[in-house]
Amino acid sequence: MLPSSLLVVNKRKGEIQPRYAKLSPENLKTANNIIEFYQSHIGEKKKTITAYITELENQGHEYRFIRALSLLLDRKSHFTCNNKINPVELRKKVFQTTQQIGTPTTPEKRQEIIKTVSTELSLPTETIEEQLYADLESELTLKTFEPPTAYELLQKYNISLTQTLLFECSELNFKTSGNWQKLFYTIKKLGLIYEITQENNNFHIKIDGPSSLFKLTKKYGTNIAKLLPTIITNQEWTINAKILWKYTNEICNFNIEHTKHNTILQPPQPQQQIDNSQIATTKYDSSTEENFANQFKAVNPGWHIKREPEPILAGHQVIIPDFSLEKAGLKIYLEIIGFWTEDYLQRKAEKLEKTNVQMLLIVQETLACEKLAALEKRPQLHFIYYKDKIPLAPILQYLQKEFEKIKTKEIKLVQEMQITFTEPILLFTEFAKRIGISTESAQTALTTNPPTNYIPTTNGLISKEKLQQISNTIDNALKQTGKLTLTQATTIIEKEGTTDTTDILEHLTYKIKWRGINSEQAEITPPQQPTKNGSK
Repeated sequence: MLPSSLLVVNKRKGEIQPRYAKLSPENLKTANNIIEFYQSHIGEKKKTITAYITELENQGHEYRFIRALSLLLDRKSHFTCNNKINPVELRKKVFQTTQQIGTPTTPEKRQEIIKTVSTELSLPTETIEEQLYADLESELTLKTFEPPTAYELLQKYNISLTQTLLFECSELNFKTSGNWQKLFYTIKKLGLIYEITQENNNFHIKIDGPSSLFKLTKKYGTNIAKLLPTIITNQEWTINAKILWKYTNEICNFNIEHTKHNTILQPPQPQQQIDNSQIATTKYDSSTEENFANQFKAVNPGWHIKREPEPILAGHQVIIPDFSLEKAGLKIYLEIIGFWTEDYLQRKAEKLEKTNVQMLLIVQETLACEKLAALEKRPQLHFIYYKDKIPLAPILQYLQKEFEKIKTKEIKLVQEMQITFTEPILLFTEFAKRIGISTESAQTALTTNPPTNYIPTTNGLISKEKLQQISNTIDNALKQTGKLTLTQATTIIEKEGTTDTTDILEHLTYKIKWRGINSEQAEITPPQQPTKNGSK
């Protein structure tokens, strides 16, 4: 982007266009001359370059054009203060000396102050004079420079003009030939207020512009500008925007397309195919999003979290969620809202009414773009507000609440089924997978009302017959050795097809005698046999 003071446009009959620089021999020569001047003056001060730019303006060149090219080249330059003496500390010393000697109302008085500082710091007076303001921009030295070609510089100028004009838009609409996943990713990353409509496998995207907002317009406008390069990297594209021209307070139409403007905005190049798998593994859009994902995985609530899932169709419109959360066939989408207005959230509600999906909207209060009254409760939307970081607790509470609804239905389904079990050991996970329900539902249903002749354990059911077989095997091992460690008992039980050692031993009324925390040293003792009088 460029400062608005360098924006040059043509405006006529409600239409507005940046005054693009043609890739003419004259403009290319001017651009090349400026580039060569920068390149040949590495090691010299910024004021030397500024003087050259001023000279070009005095020769009759459009000053906004020349200054804009210089500004773009400044961004490819590294200026530094090479002085060993810190100018800030030097000025501080001069000011302290001034307090002692008095205000320099005459040249002689000023020279007296400089000489005093020179003596105290053991520096020549010439050095004091040179270094006193060496950190001013004009005194900085050009250390390195990455020269573009004249062709690239003019194209960058034209793109910057376009970005600067879009900073004043109230609405941006565009269509492109492809790269939709990259575009969706960029829009979400920039936190823009968007609407996506699908027509005949093509997408039309509308972005609310900064001038349509009441707050955060500068930051939002900058993000709009950052979207432009992604749009025009396609082979085919069309951009339409409504520009609020602040000097006359009128709405103007701005239109550009690839057939007329591709050459002046970007060099001809083969369209690069976007690797979707690469996008999916790209770094998170923000630290907020990354922190949420890491915290969610660390808690491990039993939900599978997926970043950047498939777009959601809402009639002819499209919603781009940030995450999907899945458990036992239940899928809940989650979208982290960037910049927003109350109207934008209401439009989200209207779109979600056209879908059969569940979505959580995570809304950052500090990115509200207007002063809002308290939002009314809307049953079709589930809002969670945050300031600094996304709160995990209310999200987990919502997920659990929704899962309990599914779980209740699944438990009822199991209880109404007429099932005869024949397996000696049945794991809850296997049974759940067999009939298509969650493991939690299977465990609750079969534990609450276990089948006849089965005992519930932590991970499944075990038949009483199998339980007796395990008991006999353990008893035989005890008789042979006289004692049995917990580790040996565990090996016997696991060979029978279950890992629920503690549950099995408890049901068989074996006791565990611990000697420390090492299971190798722990022993099991058989159940006490009742005496003749019935006591133990």
